This record gives sequence, structure tokens and C-alpha cells, in this order.
Amino acid sequence: MRYVYLIFFIALLTLSCKEEKKVIETAPHSIEWASNRDKFQAGAIMVPENHDDPGGKKIKISYLVVKARDSVASRYPMVFFSGGPGGNTIDKGLVKFLLNDPISEQGDIILFDQRGIGYSSELPDMSLDAFDIMAKDVDEAGELELTRTMIADYKKKCADLNIQTQYYNTHQNAQDVGLLFEHLGYEKYNLMGGSYGTRIASVVQDLFPEYIHSSILDSPDPISGDLLYDRLESYSLALGRIFDYCDKTPECKYQYPDLKNDYFKAIEKLQEEPLVVEMNDSTTVHINSQDGIYLLRRLLYQGFAREKAPEMIKAFNEGGGPIVNEILQFEYELSGGVNLTMFLSVEKNEQFDAANTADIIDQWYEQYPLIPVKLGFFDAFYQAGMDWHSGNLAVEDRKFEKSDIPTLIFVNRYDPVTPPVNGHLFMEDLSQGTLLILDEG
Repeated sequence: MRYVYLIFFIALLTLSCKEEKKVIETAPHSIEWASNRDKFQAGAIMVPENHDDPGGKKIKISYLVVKARDSVASRYPMVFFSGGPGGNTIDKGLVKFLLNDPISEQGDIILFDQRGIGYSSELPDMSLDAFDIMAKDVDEAGELELTRTMIADYKKKCADLNIQTQYYNTHQNAQDVGLLFEHLGYEKYNLMGGSYGTRIASVVQDLFPEYIHSSILDSPDPISGDLLYDRLESYSLALGRIFDYCDKTPECKYQYPDLKNDYFKAIEKLQEEPLVVEMNDSTTVHINSQDGIYLLRRLLYQGFAREKAPEMIKAFNEGGGPIVNEILQFEYELSGGVNLTMFLSVEKNEQFDAANTADIIDQWYEQYPLIPVKLGFFDAFYQAGMDWHSGNLAVEDRKFEKSDIPTLIFVNRYDPVTPPVNGHLFMEDLSQGTLLILDEG
């Protein structure tokens, strides 16, 4: 009998010494168009809305694995992190592209919608409401008032749905990815992110280095900084480079001999008389001076910015032109692809500072003579968004950790959002980092 008890005790001891395997709850996915199991593995996991309260409310994270065309995949899979914050990743067009791209030949590609976006417990989205505000014929004060009303309405919508928006941020996002890594079961992962995707990829790299083989970061977006101030600085820098390029390029100089002066004339003209544009035969857009700067800044996202920015300035001065309609259409499509509520939730946590009053913001503009009026959308959004939620990442925590993971960073010299200085900031924490500054449009 004593022998039986001894065996029973040893068995209990053995069981107690085994590492307890984490059980990750799965959920049905709703990606109906990804039903071809030979090409895709679609699924969803349930994660805590607040990872500091693992027993609390759960939300869904949906993923899609685009399987390697080579049935014996030889490379670690690539995980793609979308930008924004708020950009969808699980997208038919992107998937169609990846199915035929060389990158999927010998390795799986993992797409997932970050929390609050697309197929992953989506937040009610204020994006198109924000576009409608831009389209109205209102001055800077009117735009701020309308933006305050919009944000208050969506704050109530989220509260009514029991969504705690302070938990929709980069660190919670990154912990979702850690659970996804465990669920998918690969030994290692390669990370690839663009814009905001570089921020979340870097935090994932910091939190789960044992899973990461390498990272590729396109247009680096640090977790430090300020949503509005950084955009004023980077826009001013990018626009100045456009003016310098035109001055030093004979063809541009011949066509636009006084481009900088033309720019100031255009802003003044829009301030006196907004440009009225009929978009898609259904939407009337009034482009005021602050909207003109916002849209010109948006044009600088494009690869043809050096050639087209002068054309857009000329169009503002001459009462319109095809380039204005093109950028408006681009802005409208971008609004449909980025969940602005998620954008605000993340940035309020990481890139807002309540100490920046309206007077301080006015002082910022004095530093940037190339921005003679308020930056459309962002100025109002920043001021109105201060009361969105109470979550604020401590300033001392707005940084990445030191890392020895091989990381490739590339950035465009003319980038109006993530300028080359951001690449240098990233490199400070990377012992095996490589930075490429590309001279593109």
C-alpha cells in the first residue's frame, strides 16, 4: 500500500513540475472570401481588452496566413504590420498582390487586423465624418467646434458599447501579437511594418525577442514625439526641400520661377475665397486655406510629389485643376481605409500632451513660417482629442529598448510624416541596424 502511495505522490510531483501550457481561446473568423484552404489559413483568437486584467473582457483578433507557394517553405514567415494607426491589413487587394509576389514563394505571410480595426473587434469609425467636416465651408474656429462635437459623439458611442478606448494602444496591440505568435506556433518570425506599423513592430521586437528573426521597417515612426508638433516640423521640412529642389532643377525653375511666393499667394487666395470642388458628382468640397495646406501635405505622401506639388500650388492660384481632384479622391479613399477612432485612441495614449494649450500651439506656428495658417484637420483634431480618454503612456516609457535583432530601416528624404531623422532615432537602439535614406519623390 505504501508503494502505491509513493507512485501516486511521484505522479503528482511530476505533473506539478511540468510547465503549464497557455490555452488561447479561438473564435470563428468572418473572412468569408478566404475560404480556399490550399492558399489560406484564416482564424481568430480572443485576447484581453486589457492585458493587465487577463480575466476581464475579451476582444477578437482576426488573422490570415497566405501560404507559401512552395509546399516545403524554407523561410520563417513574414508578419505584416499596417500603418495608421488604424489601417486595415486583411484586404482583398493586398492578398491578391501577395499571392503572386516573390516574397510568398518560400515563406508564409501572416496578416492580422490590429485590435479595433477591420475584422478585429472594430471600433465605430469617425473617419468619414471627419472628411465631411473638411468638406464644409468653415474657418479654423468652425472646424475646431465641429471636431469637438464629432469626438464627443464617438466617445459616447464607444461608452454605450462598453469599449474602453484607453486600452487600444501600441503596447496592448503588441501583446495581442505575442498571443498570436503562440497560437500560430512558428519557431521564429520576420517582421515588416510601414509607418505606424514600424512602431508596433518595434514594441513587439522588444517584448518578444525570442520569437523574432529579423525586422524590416519602412518609414520609421517612433513612439516618442507629439502628434501635432512633429507634423508641423516634418511638413515644413519636406515643403522646404520641394522649394529647394525646384530652385535647383532647371525645368522646374523655368516653369515655376517663384514657387515659394506662389505658395503663399495660394494660401492667401484660399483664405479670402475657398476653392469649391465637386467630387464624384455627389460631394461638394470647400477648400479653405487650412484645407489647402492639409491637402498639399497629403500630396507629399506620393512618389511624384516633387513634380506635382508645384502643379497643385498653381492649381490653387488658378481656381482648381485635375491634381486637386486627384488628391481629394486619394484623401477620401484613405479615409475609408483608416479607422480614425483607433488612430485617436493610440495617439492620445502615446503622442498627446495636455500641457500644450492653444497659446502654446500658436507659438509653435511662429517657428514655421512656411505654415502661415493652422494645419487643417490635425490642429483641430489634436485640441479636440485631449479629452478622448484618460490613458497616457508615461513620457519615460515612450521609447524602444536596446535590441540586437537584425533590422533594416528605409525612409524617403522627402517624407512629410516620418522624415529621415526618425530613422536615426531608431538606429540609436539597434546594434545590428542598417538605415537607407532613399532619394525619391
